[in-house]
Amino acid sequence: MKGMGLRKPFKIPGSPNYYYELNRKRRSLGTPHKAEALRLFNEIKRQYLAGKLQSLTGECGITLAEFAAEYEEWADVNRSPATARADKLAVKNLRQVTGSTTRLDRLGAKEADKLITACRKRGLKPTSINNYIRHLRSVFNKAVEWKYLKSNPFKGVKELRAEKKAPAFLDKKDVARIISTIEDADLRALVMAYLATGRRRAELLNLEWPDIDWKRNRYFIRKSKTHLCRWYPMSQTFKTILDSIPKGKGRIFSRWEHPDTISHNVKAALVKAGFGNMRLHDLRHSFAVLFLEGGGDLRTLQDLLGHTRYATTEIYAHLSDDHLQDEIQRVNFPLVRIK
Repeated sequence: MKGMGLRKPFKIPGSPNYYYELNRKRRSLGTPHKAEALRLFNEIKRQYLAGKLQSLTGECGITLAEFAAEYEEWADVNRSPATARADKLAVKNLRQVTGSTTRLDRLGAKEADKLITACRKRGLKPTSINNYIRHLRSVFNKAVEWKYLKSNPFKGVKELRAEKKAPAFLDKKDVARIISTIEDADLRALVMAYLATGRRRAELLNLEWPDIDWKRNRYFIRKSKTHLCRWYPMSQTFKTILDSIPKGKGRIFSRWEHPDTISHNVKAALVKAGFGNMRLHDLRHSFAVLFLEGGGDLRTLQDLLGHTRYATTEIYAHLSDDHLQDEIQRVNFPLVRIK
């Protein structure tokens, strides 16, 4: 019994109750009666052996629904709202194809294939499906960390091959066009702010007045990916936009409480201006292209956008070749004789 980490009920001098040992730690059974002590010990032994078996075989009696409820409670506190929302959506889609009562240890490549097939039948794009896969990997890393599973069932699931399209962007004429069509002053200021900074959706949404350093012409991004909490330089254009907004103590763009509301309003403005194929994130792409066409370099752009990898910034290198027609004229020399 000692080899199992358990020792049968025994008594110690001075105590009326029976005790047992679990992994060399003495614990009271709370009863002076031998029969009751043996009954309690046998139940403890059964649970102990079940736990040992689970540890050896990787079995887990936790259902997907039970884990989802536990994870969601944790994610609401420890994840950003956007990440928690995406995690929940990925798990919700998984539950729809596998069932909520499926045990965690029954999940694997087959269930991932079911999810992918169901998503394809719904007409979802590979990028959306891949997003579900990535979030499921993240969610089930927590199941491994909590020791419900020995390994992540979605770790080896391959993402779908997605066609990479060049980011859409607005040129200077397009920018003037969309701004002139936005009648809502608050929305107009918000769109111009995205174009003037290249910030991500949540970064501007969570920007507060105390984050603005007027003397040093800079602003501080707090709500972003962890490595991006830093000061960014403030252009005169962005400073002018901020000057047009009534000052306060909280969020600068306080009219919009939810990120999706911003996306819907900006999308509506783009559609009205004739750019229905574009979305809010394309304003960030537009900032990048306008910066490069104005003479900026990729390394500086990497810092301004907050990219950790230079390769991410390089996608903007060939988005617009219009300015190259003028730049190529820099190479000229006298033509003495051609033929």
